[in-house]
Amino acid sequence: MWKKIGVFLLGILVILLSICGVRYFLSKSIQPNVATQADIPVRDSALSIFQKGIQYQTISYDTLPPDSIAFTQFQQFLAEKFPLVFQHLEKETFEKYTLLLKWKGTLANDSPIVLMAHQDVVPVDPLSLSHWKSEPFGGKIIGDTLYGRGSVDDKFCLFAILEATEMLLQQGFQPKRNIFLVFGHNEEKLGSGVATLVDSLQKRNIHPKWVLDEGGEFTETVPGLKGRKVALIGTSEKGYLSVQLKVDMEGGHSSMPAQQTAIDVLIAAIQNIRTHPFPAGFNSSMIGFMDYLGPEMSATNKFFVTNRWLFNSLLLKIYRKSAPGNSLIRTSIAPTIIQSGTKENVIPNIATATVNLRIAPGTTIQQALQHLQKSANDSRVSITPIGIGKEASNITDTRSEGFTHLTMCIQENYDSVLVSPYLMIGATDGRKFETICKNVVRFSPVTDLKGMHGINERVGIDEFKKGIGLYYRILKEAQ
Repeated sequence: MWKKIGVFLLGILVILLSICGVRYFLSKSIQPNVATQADIPVRDSALSIFQKGIQYQTISYDTLPPDSIAFTQFQQFLAEKFPLVFQHLEKETFEKYTLLLKWKGTLANDSPIVLMAHQDVVPVDPLSLSHWKSEPFGGKIIGDTLYGRGSVDDKFCLFAILEATEMLLQQGFQPKRNIFLVFGHNEEKLGSGVATLVDSLQKRNIHPKWVLDEGGEFTETVPGLKGRKVALIGTSEKGYLSVQLKVDMEGGHSSMPAQQTAIDVLIAAIQNIRTHPFPAGFNSSMIGFMDYLGPEMSATNKFFVTNRWLFNSLLLKIYRKSAPGNSLIRTSIAPTIIQSGTKENVIPNIATATVNLRIAPGTTIQQALQHLQKSANDSRVSITPIGIGKEASNITDTRSEGFTHLTMCIQENYDSVLVSPYLMIGATDGRKFETICKNVVRFSPVTDLKGMHGINERVGIDEFKKGIGLYYRILKEAQ
């Protein structure tokens, strides 16, 4: 009896391994086969203009309005350094500082291509100044690297786009399709400038063909690829929601504590929520990531990735082991603020906590709230959204013109680079275009963003020059 069961199980194992082997050997690369072309030469002044642009402190604060002097002077500087852009492109402004520059194409149409970046940067923590290698707004070059707030997020893209446009105008180039350059002024806050711009386009019945914003990046850290450079193109973004957990119950003197206080109940609720995470799974962007990169991986990694129908649970377990990996496969939960109490010998009546969620595609805000309430498992804890949340974005098809055109230009501009769709765990202004455009892609031509929102934000000089070449190709070869 047991022998027959063993033979049967062995037969099942052989069949499964045979299927896996066939899938492994039939798995073929879907990487585009595009020949790398010669570097695009850039003007000598490009780097010094970028350096100077870093020095304008176009900061977005959470509770303060934009510094009118900083933004006005910054835009005057742009008009001075990119004269052809501001002479030949029609300019509109929204909420005073968000810019729309319209480059008329030779074909009469209302379906422009949109290239985006944002002018604003996050503040620099005064307590971190001693850790910076140079003045955060100095734009100083040390060795082969430019340091400064905004050097990668996102003045890199802004100046590279403008440089490429200025070069093409100098050459007498005119695009076939209308091209819109969109530079938001408060992406790091609410992005209301771009939202207002999109509302205006919608009222004019203007629907872009595709949109390119900041987002994915080059990385050399994908497991199984032996340090090969990969261009991660964001085809979707996580949603965003912050909630307040609140407990309101009787306090009193600290010498006579009850069995449970408001703080006890709040902490228990947070622990319950953290120990009951959202379900894990691979969304379309992550499935695309594995489809594009799986065939390029080393033998062992390729075997598991190309047979995820069988090893899905194992792959999810691997992703769960790291914070970045775990954030790609589920809605994340992060307690960020706890407040309670005013005096050391008084048990507070009220305890609150702020919990931030980054919502994965496939989960709605309403479903997220229901999950939190169920996980907290205590009717004494109220859970209320803070502000207006953002649902997860749509997922851009990798067969769309925006994705395929960007892919082609990346491979023309950079030697031996792989491309892949990717889930963005951060938010961009680009998602605001989803009401009028289905095809939004997100990519910044920098390698493993260094110091973004933190200390010693920086970018390589050669990387900046190569980035100009990428935008040059994107603009010139767009149809």
